[in-house]
Amino acid sequence: MFVLSLLRDTVAIKPHEMGKDQMTVLKRRLNERLSNKVVPELGLCICVYDVTEAGVTFILPGEGAGRVSVSFRLVVFRPFVDEVIEAKVVASSRAGLTLSVQFFEDIFVPAARLPEPHVFEDDGQIWYWEYASEEESEPPAKLYMDPGKVVRFKVVEVIFRDTKPDLTIEENRREKSMEIIGTMAGTGLGCIGWWNQVEEADEVLDDSEE
Repeated sequence: MFVLSLLRDTVAIKPHEMGKDQMTVLKRRLNERLSNKVVPELGLCICVYDVTEAGVTFILPGEGAGRVSVSFRLVVFRPFVDEVIEAKVVASSRAGLTLSVQFFEDIFVPAARLPEPHVFEDDGQIWYWEYASEEESEPPAKLYMDPGKVVRFKVVEVIFRDTKPDLTIEENRREKSMEIIGTMAGTGLGCIGWWNQVEEADEVLDDSEE
């Protein structure tokens, strides 16, 4: 889910920062520029892990700021395909479920990738998994996937899009410079409460057999 990426950039150091610890200043300036930003084909930048190399500081004619060429490692959020992640359901619609991992909310599970058979309730705008009962005489159970519940999903695709830098907050939400497409169709996927109950039942069965 998180990777370390080695990058190289030129950092400007303002005149009043010249006498301060260089590594501290470089990390702060890099974090100001990159933290919580999506870099196309790389991922969501979390923070600078360390600065591996810093060159000589030089000052261009007519400028008071110094410039330093640096190599650094960056903590990046970029899940790989087929990775299983826990997230919280934050929104539900006929199109599918929107999930969040607190610091990133552009995770979408299309309706076609929900556990089968799935049903959408228009009244509450909620999906549920119609789980067949072991007893034929009993109706299938409705296992709801409503907002607030923690689920497990598998990453299907990570999509990057080119967006304009001057978009409003609302436009950014629609454009989504980075979006994760997931699936919840599979054993162990979906609401973690479903599988916790099964695991507890299996443990009780094992204890009774002993």
